[in-house]
Amino acid sequence: MAMRLQLDMPVHLRRVYRLFRVTLHVIWGVLLVITVSSLENPSHWDRTISRWSARFLRILGVRLTVTSGSQEIERALLVANHISWLDIFVIHAARRVHFVSKSEVRHWPIAGWLAWKSGTLFIERAKRGDTVRINEEMRSMLEQGGWVALFPEGTTSDGRQVHRFMPSLLQPAVDLALPIIPAALSYRHPDGSHCDSASYIDQMSITESLWRIAGEPAIHAHIEFGVAQSGSDRRSLAMAAQNEVARMLGVSPMGTQPGRAGGPQDVVP
Repeated sequence: MAMRLQLDMPVHLRRVYRLFRVTLHVIWGVLLVITVSSLENPSHWDRTISRWSARFLRILGVRLTVTSGSQEIERALLVANHISWLDIFVIHAARRVHFVSKSEVRHWPIAGWLAWKSGTLFIERAKRGDTVRINEEMRSMLEQGGWVALFPEGTTSDGRQVHRFMPSLLQPAVDLALPIIPAALSYRHPDGSHCDSASYIDQMSITESLWRIAGEPAIHAHIEFGVAQSGSDRRSLAMAAQNEVARMLGVSPMGTQPGRAGGPQDVVP
């Protein structure tokens, strides 16, 4: 009933209504972190984060479909194509993970703090040496159990292609002989056409992106978990994971060149 009401609203009223509810939901998230995050056991807190993320999506009119694949695996490294900041909530709603994110996110008002409190690891992309530190933290987190997730393209796209997966941060999974799980993300209108409003690209601000998303009558988000990849060479694994994501999305992978030497961009998660 609430969704039907939103669909019938004029677009400016829909935006105001949804953004007001988003504000209340974020405040609720802050209160949860302050009051109960340290009191709940890890499994309960994980479920709380997943439920909070799922509700966040619903408030924005984002309907999530999950196609299961290798989710029963206890410990793994998840790699996905990157379209939007919404990706984080889509993945959290589908599967509790610990993200690796660029350090700039840590300084975002409220959102950065919430990401930190939810267990996100932050990498300084401009410092090549910071990859070593993050790999050690990822390894420790994987050894403790659970999943770590990252976006190996190192940037967002409009969702119509999959950029080259950079291999730098796949090393912890290689060292621990853990599977790498590819995941394909996409956003569409109810009629099945591609939804550009979900894309967070170019010089778009988070405010502009949120405004565009809140104005859509509905967005259908889809995450598909693909075939687990394993091996001892991170470059081959990166290429295999990129090909699997491209296959699931029905697009051609970009820049897959065997043995290509890594440049400075390789430190980007």
